Order: sequence, then structure tokens, then C-alpha cells
Amino acid sequence: MDFVRVVKNSDDLENFIDIPKGLKNRKVEVIILPFSDKEDLAKVEKKRLRGALSKYKNEGLQAQESDAWSKAVVDNYENS
Repeated sequence: MDFVRVVKNSDDLENFIDIPKGLKNRKVEVIILPFSDKEDLAKVEKKRLRGALSKYKNEGLQAQESDAWSKAVVDNYENS
């Protein structure tokens, strides 16, 4: 993305921009960025993470998931 960044005296910009009282007679930084309206933003496709980890799934272990917590508790605390 192209942009312009310049330090100018605010007195030079008074003819073009409404300068607040607190910035008059001071050096200011002017940054010019391209304007993107709502149509440009609508064109950007959002990325989704759904299914991003599907390559790591193990269907053989999915059947054991429902009993995993109770088995872990028994393994850790059966002798106490």
C-alpha cells in the first residue's frame, strides 16, 4: 500500500484543512493513505479456520473420547 508521510508547519495547511487551535503554529505530521470505501472492503474475502486441523484427526481415538476423563481419574487416583 502506498502512502505519504510528511512533517509540515500547520500554517501551511490552514488553506486546505481545518486545523484545531491546539495545533496552530506548530509542526504537524501529515499521513496520506488511500481511501477504501465499503465496496472495496466487501471484496476482501475473510479466511475461516473451520476444518483447518482436520488433517490431524484420528477417528480411532474419537470413540474413546467419551470415556477419557473417567479413565484418567481412575488411573491417577485408584490407589489413594
